[in-house]
Amino acid sequence: MSLASDTPFLAFAAAPARAAARPATRAPALSRADGVSWLVVAGAVFNLALCFINTRHVITVHSSEIALCELAIIFLAFIEVRNTISPAVVRITAVMLCFEIGAKLINPRLDLKILHDLAIAYLFYQLGTRSTLRSGERTMWVLMAMILFIGFFELLFTNLFGMVFDVWTYYVNKGVISTSTVNYSNTNLFISGNRGAAASRTFFQSIFGSHRVSSLFLEPDSLGNFSAIGFAWCLSTSLGSRLRHAFLFFLAALCFVLADSRFASGCAMAMIGLRMTPLYRSRFVVFAMPVAVMMGLMLQGANHEMPGILPSIIGDNFSGRLLFSGRLLDYWYLPQWFAMAPSQVYTADTGYAYIINNLGLPLTLFLLALFAMHPARTKSAVSMKAMISLYFATSLCIGASVFTIKTAALLWFLYGTTNSVVTPADAPAATTARLKYFRFNRFSPSPEHGA
Repeated sequence: MSLASDTPFLAFAAAPARAAARPATRAPALSRADGVSWLVVAGAVFNLALCFINTRHVITVHSSEIALCELAIIFLAFIEVRNTISPAVVRITAVMLCFEIGAKLINPRLDLKILHDLAIAYLFYQLGTRSTLRSGERTMWVLMAMILFIGFFELLFTNLFGMVFDVWTYYVNKGVISTSTVNYSNTNLFISGNRGAAASRTFFQSIFGSHRVSSLFLEPDSLGNFSAIGFAWCLSTSLGSRLRHAFLFFLAALCFVLADSRFASGCAMAMIGLRMTPLYRSRFVVFAMPVAVMMGLMLQGANHEMPGILPSIIGDNFSGRLLFSGRLLDYWYLPQWFAMAPSQVYTADTGYAYIINNLGLPLTLFLLALFAMHPARTKSAVSMKAMISLYFATSLCIGASVFTIKTAALLWFLYGTTNSVVTPADAPAATTARLKYFRFNRFSPSPEHGA
């Protein structure tokens, strides 16, 4: 029941009914998103830029500055797609706002950030639908090149990387790491950027040591998420030569090796298995996967109940995180399931709890159904939708990192390109018209949007 807010579910509503009805021959429908989307790239790299600014003491970056940059990117995405938003989406959004505000009055600890997460999913999906499949491919290659360049710089010149990007201090200022937190790695990397002592690397310990590469995301979890998104894209599309496609597969695998992401490696194998069966074509399977995984977690939690003891992460490993997620869901009462009471335990380390305790189970299921039943225009979109459902179903077991704009903007933009309303034949003419207009008026709406 994931939500791709950073969630899949708003994107479900993502395809406006009117857009589907418009003739695909309207080439001017192509927006500035064609080509490499600078907004998607900005969502991935702005934290790295702010970390550099903070390290060089240009300004001291706190959570407020980071939030303003992120909101600016979301606002610019909204400007790009504002004239493609259908009345149905406006009505759904209004109902959600009313519910969330009402629930906030009852449950003061309800986190309205969930609306921000949904906005990212919807807006970047829409941005993708106004672009082309080839634009999605170019965006993936550009980000892959940037990620590997920064990643190998971090791996080979770790001390120099720390002097240029003081990640630890950046996250302390951001409020993610406490000033009293012990830095056992004795580096400037994020707290999870090092597997030391008993927590050894899963992949090539003898080569990489205990270092987990974060690259431009500044944290290894997001690099692992990017790797999973890369696999989803490669399994769903077939642009270019087979050799080029195979090479992109290899680079996506290299990313989870560098990040030592156990989640990404497992998710990639599950995606390959799903893609080899006809089940990925089923809308019911797309809907059922997150629900079934959540139910399995609850059953596991019920089998390991500890009466009178609040759920906690007993073992900070994959199985320990799964058990914590299951125990927390099993520990809840009805008010927590309907977002009318705060969770007795923090939900940051379990994505299912984060979504449900902030949206409520009925609204979560509704949004998931919108996503699952949303019609796919191409075979690539059918596959990509199933891969996204699997990605959320698995990732939400151990955290809510799938909602961060660092990777969520890319994910929903790529899914949007598979459902593009622009035909390949129309793209060249639309691109030419877009570039001419872009020279004269960068931020005002395109002529086609006023048509």
